[in-house]
Amino acid sequence: MTTSPSPLLVVAEFRCSEEGDVELRRHLERTLAEARAVEGCLQATLWERRVERRYLFSTFWTDRDAVRRLVENEFHRTVLMPGFRRWCTEGSFGDFGLDLDHDRARKCPACGRWTADRPGWSERGPSACRQCGAELPGAPG
Repeated sequence: MTTSPSPLLVVAEFRCSEEGDVELRRHLERTLAEARAVEGCLQATLWERRVERRYLFSTFWTDRDAVRRLVENEFHRTVLMPGFRRWCTEGSFGDFGLDLDHDRARKCPACGRWTADRPGWSERGPSACRQCGAELPGAPG
């Protein structure tokens, strides 16, 4: 029996200048859309601290070749990479192998019970309560 490799977590953290923040914000939706469209992207999420102009991109990939496909993506090469040099005052990139993953759980607002789902790193689940079937808040559509 063969097992599939564990997902690869890639974290990119940025801090922007005031002017750069305005420009980066214009590209956030497309940045996520481009990453999610790359073959091998399992999930792409953005967290932001607007007051500090900090952004944290957490992306999960099937393997390093998938990450390479993002880096070679035209939008990434022609807009994001040159823009980073102009917009950002700080940056950090990290690749991490996921060797342990716990369930993600959401509490049902209807019945108060908890529902767990795998994989834990994915924001897609759980989307419905295992007890009453109610839709759970927080799961992207």
